[in-house]
Amino acid sequence: MLIQSLAIATSLIATAAAHQNLHQFWVNGVSPGYEIGIRRAPNNNPVTDLKSNDIVCNVGGDKVPSGVQTVPAKEGDSITVAWDLSTHSGPITHFLYGPVDDASMASGVGAGWAKIDERDYVDGHWANEVVEDAGGNYTFKLPTGLKSGDYLLRSEMLALHVANTAGGAQFYIGCMQLKITGKGGNCSPTISLPGAYKPEDKNIYIPNFYYGFDPTTYSAPGGAIATCK
Repeated sequence: MLIQSLAIATSLIATAAAHQNLHQFWVNGVSPGYEIGIRRAPNNNPVTDLKSNDIVCNVGGDKVPSGVQTVPAKEGDSITVAWDLSTHSGPITHFLYGPVDDASMASGVGAGWAKIDERDYVDGHWANEVVEDAGGNYTFKLPTGLKSGDYLLRSEMLALHVANTAGGAQFYIGCMQLKITGKGGNCSPTISLPGAYKPEDKNIYIPNFYYGFDPTTYSAPGGAIATCK
């Protein structure tokens, strides 16, 4: 299976570096191809400046037209993302921006991002461990209740291993372009990027991360999971 093949490739890449990139995704098990439909970051360095437009879709991800292919999907579809592996503790989250007329012309900067998926610390394991155990892959579903149109789908892995120092949290971000068919309306609540993340937020700056921090109380940045209807 293509997903299993990529898992081997991402495993080999991860042995060389703990930094991460999003390389591929599948809609209901079908991929448009390696790095197709993704606003590819120029390198695997993390984003740490929360006031920068880089926090939206990584470095250069706000440039339009993007030159990236938009991939068809439907509300409720299963999405699998493939990341480089990381041993750094932290959550994975997914956000949608849209609908817009043309995803390739959407910078994503500003209001309108809805969190649709989140995995933090569950059953004694951080999300990065779950992704690592799956060879770099992570699967979730698009919500139902989406209005038809183009969207940006933002995948974020947050590494917290230096979150005990101010400005130490490392954000790894990849944005995909989707043309979603749905019967719904709008998603709420939504956030602004940049703007919603603050360096002093308790889920970004965690001074006691290694001494007394209870990971079971942790929720990733970006607020609550949105309701779409």
